Amino acid sequence: MDYIQVIILGIIQGVTEWLPISSQAMVFLFSRLFFNFEHVKALEISIWLHSGTLLAAVVYFRQDIYRILISVFKKNSSDKKNLLIFLSLATVMTGIIALPLFLFLFWFELPEAPFTIIIGLFLIIVAFSQKKSRDLKIIEKSLNIHDSLIVGLVQGLAVLPGFSRSGLTIATLLFQKYSLKNAFYLSFLMSIPIIFLAQIVLPIVQKEFIISSTMLVGTLTAGIVGFITIKSLLKFAEKFNFFKATLILGILIIFSGIILLFFNI
Repeated sequence: MDYIQVIILGIIQGVTEWLPISSQAMVFLFSRLFFNFEHVKALEISIWLHSGTLLAAVVYFRQDIYRILISVFKKNSSDKKNLLIFLSLATVMTGIIALPLFLFLFWFELPEAPFTIIIGLFLIIVAFSQKKSRDLKIIEKSLNIHDSLIVGLVQGLAVLPGFSRSGLTIATLLFQKYSLKNAFYLSFLMSIPIIFLAQIVLPIVQKEFIISSTMLVGTLTAGIVGFITIKSLLKFAEKFNFFKATLILGILIIFSGIILLFFNI
């Protein structure tokens, strides 16, 4: 693997991580089809490059993370405490579901396309089912334990190839009647602890995995591109109305699933 290849893959990771399509699937697809990497190598790269978008999320949300953490020691910060509880419970639930799946990930090859298309169809259903209620401008929903456990469980399934972490979590949060902006916001924050844990588990599961200089260049590339795309998508969530934005995202996911289906991935 050379620097040009890893830079290209880093750009793909940075762009697709926050979109409701599987960034792992896209990086894996390019690695296999255009660079002829073996299955395990392509999978290692697709997982490792998440460290770059993890860095992007930490930098972008650094003030939010700081306020969430210090809320433990402050009396008048109930909103941030509720957010901390929501994220903590979601992460625990994700770990329970994802860890056993992650351990077997390198020994199974699952088709990407069907799962991707299903997520897209689900988002379109959410768009139409919530259209009427969104037009009534319902007051923003409060965080609760039930929602955190459900979205955490769903996020755990995203370790499987073809399941988009952001796609699953955003669709679930929208279905739970969170606004589009908050669905993006919560999904992005939820990614931080679980991606961090994945980077720790990867070298344990794959003892042959080596963090080379090319891997670090890919991380930096994914981080820079990922930082830019976070800002762009949050602006997108603010400017577009719920129905149109959700419908566009659903169509985008289905289109990516068709591409994967075309390449038989």
